[in-house]
Amino acid sequence: MQPTTPPSTKSIQVSIKDLQLFHPYSSERAMPSVRDNGTFSTRDQNSAYGLGIIIEATNDTGEVLSDAWFEGSLRFVNGDREVECKFGPDSVGDLYNTTYTLQFNNVPDDAKADPFTGEKPSAWRNESNSTNESVWRPGEKIRLMSRKNECESVVIADMPPSQIRGRIVVKANKVFVKSYASVFDEGAFDLALVGDSVRIRDKASGHIAFVPVREEAEGNRSARNNVLTMTAAKDASKDAPAVPLTHLELRYPIRYTRADILESAPLEFDLPPPSMTMQMVKLPSGEMVHASGNVLVYVKENKVVYQDMAKAKLSLLGISREDVPGARPEVTFTKNELSGSVKNATITDHVDDSALSKGQRKLSVTWNLHLQGDGIDRRLRVPFDIASSEYEKAAGDLQKVDGGDAAAVADAKAAEAKAKAAKSAAETKYKSGMKGEREKLAKAFACAEVKIATNRGTKSPSNGKAVGEACKALVTGSDDLEVTITYTLERYEIPVALVYSLGGDFTWNPIASAPLLRLDPR
Repeated sequence: MQPTTPPSTKSIQVSIKDLQLFHPYSSERAMPSVRDNGTFSTRDQNSAYGLGIIIEATNDTGEVLSDAWFEGSLRFVNGDREVECKFGPDSVGDLYNTTYTLQFNNVPDDAKADPFTGEKPSAWRNESNSTNESVWRPGEKIRLMSRKNECESVVIADMPPSQIRGRIVVKANKVFVKSYASVFDEGAFDLALVGDSVRIRDKASGHIAFVPVREEAEGNRSARNNVLTMTAAKDASKDAPAVPLTHLELRYPIRYTRADILESAPLEFDLPPPSMTMQMVKLPSGEMVHASGNVLVYVKENKVVYQDMAKAKLSLLGISREDVPGARPEVTFTKNELSGSVKNATITDHVDDSALSKGQRKLSVTWNLHLQGDGIDRRLRVPFDIASSEYEKAAGDLQKVDGGDAAAVADAKAAEAKAKAAKSAAETKYKSGMKGEREKLAKAFACAEVKIATNRGTKSPSNGKAVGEACKALVTGSDDLEVTITYTLERYEIPVALVYSLGGDFTWNPIASAPLLRLDPR
């Protein structure tokens, strides 16, 4: 009876479970739990761009493998300029028992949580210390993870890249190979005694191994001889720096070749360049929101929310996305007789503004505000006009009363006097109410409190005091006003939306657009 062998494509099959491009402004660099049960913390804040990735690999080679790892790189390309970011696997697993891989195990439907920790069972286990299960057998699936890495250049956004290309290769060692030996002869190997070591060169592969003849005592280990016997070639010179050998026998077998390494076909992928600056991505709810690297910026329950993409169960590969608009979206509002619109929004680099510190940028947002003074006048005149009309009617009725009817004359005069007093009160209220109404409407849009939401946070104007003074002109009589509100941004900080209260109502107006994404590398 012959043992069965799983069907094999003679290769390692690789797929990407999750991928995140970490932005320098990411607060946690979160990723999904590598174990699928929420027990693996990923908090690791860093001020540089980086990559987080979870890879799943299946051993479809037909060989028993061990010590799997992967080699990956991201290439940021713009014309003939290129920056390469290399990354490899992190140690993942238990606090005191780390390994580069987690292995998949079936979890029974009735599996219960740990009674002491409450930890739910996970299909992905660390089996690095298991005598029987630590190897990677044919058909088995493993996970590898990388997140504690930085791209080689923290200023890759200065290019900016027109392409972001990724590449991953998973590698592992064969377990059953003819690579271990303790006895060597000159037929298959070039052998020599070089100083205090013996040199072993495999003629077939060209691999060279050096083994010290003697190892000194270290810690609890006694000194030991690694070489049991060796035979010098008959014509070997006693004074030569390297003494050729014809036979060598070591105390312990060694691995003398690396030809037993198997590797997957390269898995290549592309990332959208706007993911470095700003793009739109679809949440599981179906809502399209702004994303900068792995940082989501959106509104929830009248608050600006900043969330890592992984916590929203989104991976950079496979998301539904779109670019931000090519032109700045229109920003307008109307509140009774007050209306406003953004006329212009521009960014000035520190090189062009000596008031800015190095690396800073200034966002200038110019608003056109219009208060319909005539409309306020018409609205406030209504009670006065009514009182005036009633006074004119009372005065006319007095003229028509028969002078011989003393009682009728008295009633008419009383009505005329009452109407005159009402008219006077309405006129006073009308005149005094104009300023109050203008002030009330102007306060509905507090210029100095218009904030900007960016991929880093929400910030107030840098010229708020001056803007507040300028907007008082709407109260004192100006119906039209142009005011520019400025905000100080950091080098890679991208404007997302204007945030303000309009008559007590939370308002979110996106302004993210292609012109505001441009970064000046000067």
